[in-house]
Order: sequence, then structure tokens, then C-alpha cells
Amino acid sequence: MNSDITPMERLAALTTQLVDKHVATANELKELKEELSALRETLKNKDDEIAKMGDELLEKDIEIEEIVSKLESLLG
Repeated sequence: MNSDITPMERLAALTTQLVDKHVATANELKELKEELSALRETLKNKDDEIAKMGDELLEKDIEIEEIVSKLESLLG
């Protein structure tokens, strides 16, 4: 310990460090929340895209079945 620094000065320095750390942590938390929100939005968009592709795939399957049925009827 440095005897030139009073307990009050040490307390003030530690308090300042603590406040600075709190502000930095709060900023990091805010950034993480924003990133999480963006990721959730991206995930929702991907889920919507997958659902749309699934619907399109079902439509294509129906079209293929219709073509197969026509070909089978032509071939007897």
C-alpha cells in the first residue's frame, strides 16, 4: 500500500473504477441485446423463407404428380 494515498482517495479511485466498469458493462449489455434482436429478426426471416420454400415444394410435388398421372394415362 502506498502511504501517500489516503483511504478516502483510495475509496474515490475504487468508486470511479467501479462506475467505469458498470458503464462499460451496461454498454456491452446494450450491444448484446441489439445483436440478439437482430439475430432474432434474421431467424424469423429465415423461418418465413423456409416455410415459403416448403409451400413451393409441395406445389411442385403436386405438379409432378399431375405430369406423372398424365404420362401413365398416355402409356396406358
